[in-house]
Amino acid sequence: MPSSPTADRILGHIVPRGKLPASLAHTAAKLPARPHLLRLFMSIDTYSICPCGSGKKIKFCKCKDSVHELDRVLKMIDGGQLVPALDRLSAILEEHPDAAWALAIRGRLFMDLREYTSLEENAERFRRLQPSNPLALTQSAAAALFRQDLSAATELILEALTESGQTVDSFVLDVASLLSYALAGNGILLTSRVYATLALVSTGYEDSRMAANVLQQINGDPSVNQLAKAVPNLIPPPENADWVERYDEAALLLSNNKVALAQTKFESLQRSAPLQPAVLSGLLNCAIWRGDHVAQSELLVKLSQCEELDFDERARFLALAQIASPDADGMTVEHTELVAEVDSIDEYQMALIANPRFEELPADALESVKREGDVAPRSAFQILDRAVLDEGETLTADNIPVAMAALFLFGRETDRSARLQVLGLPVAKRPQVQELLDEVAPNVNWTEGEKGQLPLAMIATPQIGGIRPAHQKDLDVVVKELIRQRVPETLSTTPVKLLGDVSLKDAASDDSKKLQRAAMVRFIEGEDSLVARDEELINRLCELGNLPQVERKKITGDELEEIPGSDLDRIDPSGLDPENLIYLIQRAQQISATSIGRRASIALLEADTESVDDGRFIGAKIIAYSFLMQRATESDEAVAYLDKAKAYAEEHKLSDASLLLAELGLRLRRQEIDLFQNTVQAIVQKHSDNPEVMGRLQQILAQLGLINPDGTPRQAPGMGPASQDPSGGGLWTPDGDSGGAAPASPAGGEASGGGKLWVPGMD
Repeated sequence: MPSSPTADRILGHIVPRGKLPASLAHTAAKLPARPHLLRLFMSIDTYSICPCGSGKKIKFCKCKDSVHELDRVLKMIDGGQLVPALDRLSAILEEHPDAAWALAIRGRLFMDLREYTSLEENAERFRRLQPSNPLALTQSAAAALFRQDLSAATELILEALTESGQTVDSFVLDVASLLSYALAGNGILLTSRVYATLALVSTGYEDSRMAANVLQQINGDPSVNQLAKAVPNLIPPPENADWVERYDEAALLLSNNKVALAQTKFESLQRSAPLQPAVLSGLLNCAIWRGDHVAQSELLVKLSQCEELDFDERARFLALAQIASPDADGMTVEHTELVAEVDSIDEYQMALIANPRFEELPADALESVKREGDVAPRSAFQILDRAVLDEGETLTADNIPVAMAALFLFGRETDRSARLQVLGLPVAKRPQVQELLDEVAPNVNWTEGEKGQLPLAMIATPQIGGIRPAHQKDLDVVVKELIRQRVPETLSTTPVKLLGDVSLKDAASDDSKKLQRAAMVRFIEGEDSLVARDEELINRLCELGNLPQVERKKITGDELEEIPGSDLDRIDPSGLDPENLIYLIQRAQQISATSIGRRASIALLEADTESVDDGRFIGAKIIAYSFLMQRATESDEAVAYLDKAKAYAEEHKLSDASLLLAELGLRLRRQEIDLFQNTVQAIVQKHSDNPEVMGRLQQILAQLGLINPDGTPRQAPGMGPASQDPSGGGLWTPDGDSGGAAPASPAGGEASGGGKLWVPGMD
């Protein structure tokens, strides 16, 4: 049964916001506390800065009477004796209650050991002793983070940064990185970005991996709007304004992480210069650092009302206001859930299986909707807008089934009746769904459960279901046509709050809503998951919304780096040289800007890369082919680019390792098992002397579920055991019964064994 993303797509909008990512505690345990301790405190004399974090030299710090114990404690930590080290620190604190250095080290150890209650107690004592100590404030921030109080954690980290001055302790940056991770998981993306960037660019900070990973995930996620992938810059004040000097003072404080002081000055400026874009942008940046996502949205709306700004910039601010806060609902659609308690789910399950308007979801979708304290459902079904096609019917864009919601069946529990539960149901589709429910569950009393908001982009993207194996061949072409037909219609006819609960079509003739219409189109322009599938989507929406068409302009290479990611799609790359085209493709890859990446790739393929600069860019076209292959909307199109890339690599004697590795997933998705096996063999034959390539091959096969991490074979969907005939789906492995290395022919014979996948070094 083909898997459907319906349950996964709606899950993030059904689970109440505020829960930290499940892996947060595990991630915290990986923070490099012990190495930082040793690096900071290896050589200490009376004129060294005290390790307590006060900023004073040991000679002038209250820790001077006890800091001689530090060496003994560090040796315990270096030897992995964390519990004895904690015991020794407790003894030191009993003898020297003002030994702040002991509290600083003990707090880091509590984080290492995941003793979060003890961490909070330690932080409280530390702050009573030294209220403005950045390390004490950071320990309190970490404690607040683990009790899921992101607001308090953010304010405490800001205070720690303010007290740190020009030198920020690595522990502060560790916790700032962890905070950025938690903020991203809760949808507060602009604030997450500034804290991750802080850790990434701080001089001397040697463990910015978590911060880099946060930024990479935000930038590379196609479901994150392009507008949220950059923090708005400060707007310069008018040159002749009499408050420029005060503005510069506030901006300087902000650049030095003195956010609270900067905000006070900007608020004072706002009283004397209300609705000035420069002042509002300063307050916006303060709100971003403070993690106040509600204030961020409000200030962005105010910026959109500043008529002295360019109209497109105003529309961009208003669009960003719909993204800055996870609570913003201007571009969402209301959804509800329906619940019905029943005596037993068995009869309903049978009725659902028999009804062609319901398609059963795979078992792996069941755990994804399990809520805290609940058991997983027994089964789940997509509710389709039309009947599932028979194997012999031809699949078209007009008859392909699309999911309207998901229905979950929960068995009886000790203190709870069995129940049926519909999730992710747009309110506008309730009558259609209710009619279907009455067919399979007559005389059942349905009640409305929790209501929420689903992103408009999700509502607009058809969630197909009921696809049979016979339809897979034509699926890509049909889905592409389905999206071309339905997405513009859905986007333009769905009422949204940004337009006053009317649709784009209905607001098209209302001049008072021109800014809101432009903001809506600007918002959709940043949705890569929509725009990448239909290059003409934005112009069609502009036409439907009575807005001017978006014009793409030619630029020079010098201008390229200054263009924000949200404007990349408005570039005409045809005039750029190969070097700038490569940069543009790589940037598009990083921020998941598919449309401009495709256009830049096509321009690079048309450019003369073979003779320019003595063949310096001769391999550049492989980059272009790879991007086009990875971002193709149809698998046939991907294969065509792959074949051209391999031919180009062979003609110019370039390595095809990356192309062959990328081909593995493509062949498997197309269920071309013979060609998949041929690709594995080609990699082994051509690149067996390259450990990096062979290691990557083993990693890919493990990720695809074809082998275990140790190299042993593993059966995966659509692939038979290694001992079966390869043409029936088996994965050939060289070490058969005879010990030979010749692959089985696709035309006959059985693979003779079920050994491990061979990689260099296993002989």
